[in-house]
Amino acid sequence: MTEPPHIVDFDALDRILGWMIRDAAMLEAHLEAIAKVLCESPYGALLISGEPSSRVLNVCKVLIDVRPGVSEENRTEFKKMLAEAKAAFERRHAYVHGAISWAGEGIPGNLRSRRLKVDQDFQPLDLQDLHELAREFNRLIFVAMHFLGLAAAGFPDHLPEEASNG
Repeated sequence: MTEPPHIVDFDALDRILGWMIRDAAMLEAHLEAIAKVLCESPYGALLISGEPSSRVLNVCKVLIDVRPGVSEENRTEFKKMLAEAKAAFERRHAYVHGAISWAGEGIPGNLRSRRLKVDQDFQPLDLQDLHELAREFNRLIFVAMHFLGLAAAGFPDHLPEEASNG
């Protein structure tokens, strides 16, 4: 006897998916702003505006490597944040680039075509994973905001509000 299809709470899916997409876009905006500051040129916007997240991440990595006056600790932490953001953006793709589909025993998932691949890629929907991804983007926004403040201030040892926090 076949099992009934898995039930998907589409209201929960849509809420969590919307949260994740909103925070992913916010992280992209902060990373773009950081790249513009690191560029130290009025033409920085031309370099990065509207580019995909992978390009923004690569530009940030290159610019932090050549930016003078950045401590090794800040450089390392910034690159760690970029690596975490890259992983989150890659996970995001499984949720936003495809169509809802059911596979096998009625397992709900996301079906998407892949460049230069004959078969489509099916990723089962996992609301817990999606929720964790939304939380990760939210966390990364605050890390990016910290680095945006450091970049705007010229990468001092600490920002003024950090000194009072001890």
